[in-house]
Amino acid sequence: MIRWKVSVLVLLTISMGAVRDSSGQQPRQILDTARIEPQMGASLPLTGEFRDHSGHTVVLSELLGKRPIVLCLVYFDCPMLCKLAADGLVRTVASLPETVGQDFDVLLISFDPHDTPERADAARQLALKNYARSGADAGWHFLTGSQVEIDRVTSAVGFHYVWDDASKQFAHASGLIVVSPEGVITEYLDGVQFSPRALISAVHRAGNNEVFTQSPTSFVRCYLYDPTTGKFGATVQWTIRAMGLLTVLALATLIVRLYHGEKLQSTKESNAS
Repeated sequence: MIRWKVSVLVLLTISMGAVRDSSGQQPRQILDTARIEPQMGASLPLTGEFRDHSGHTVVLSELLGKRPIVLCLVYFDCPMLCKLAADGLVRTVASLPETVGQDFDVLLISFDPHDTPERADAARQLALKNYARSGADAGWHFLTGSQVEIDRVTSAVGFHYVWDDASKQFAHASGLIVVSPEGVITEYLDGVQFSPRALISAVHRAGNNEVFTQSPTSFVRCYLYDPTTGKFGATVQWTIRAMGLLTVLALATLIVRLYHGEKLQSTKESNAS
């Protein structure tokens, strides 16, 4: 009984913490702008010119024609979702038997025109270190570019974002865009943590030029995370709420099982005596 009461106390504490973390008010206009509208079957602008991690000019068509591509739009100074999405992507592909650079490529494009090849190189080196698989370097592409070229890509994939001057951050959504070897958008994946099965299935479909008709209807959005305090102002829109709710439900299920287990054990002991 004591263990059951302690569990209830833990549950209530976590529940109240989840509510406090997700209680920030969100400016609707900015959040409504920061979204992804899937453009299934559309094509990337193949003539788009960017700079790679070495500062060399790269035309997007040069990266296509060989393998499917997993595209992630980020900015390298993002204090929250971009890092989580990039880290989640690296962890997921590292868990796959398929190899980046052989079976598919990974492409991260910054939507911040002030990002530099140096920042791209630092992010790429970290990704390669965490991926820790030899012979995959050629499959990891980290690009920066001008506002004009960024706009062409973000428009093609339906990626809408906005700069908030008050917080000095971008409000944006997070997810992956899977592209066929010919540059056709075949699928979108939502979130910052990605299922290995879902990702590799999407890659295989892209390799077969199959446009997946089912697409997420909403995406995780990032806005006003304060890295100096480690707290959210307008918050990552629903992620914290969802995670808090799932945690509460999981703990509630565990508590019920523990309670019934203790009750059953007590009954057995009574019958035995």
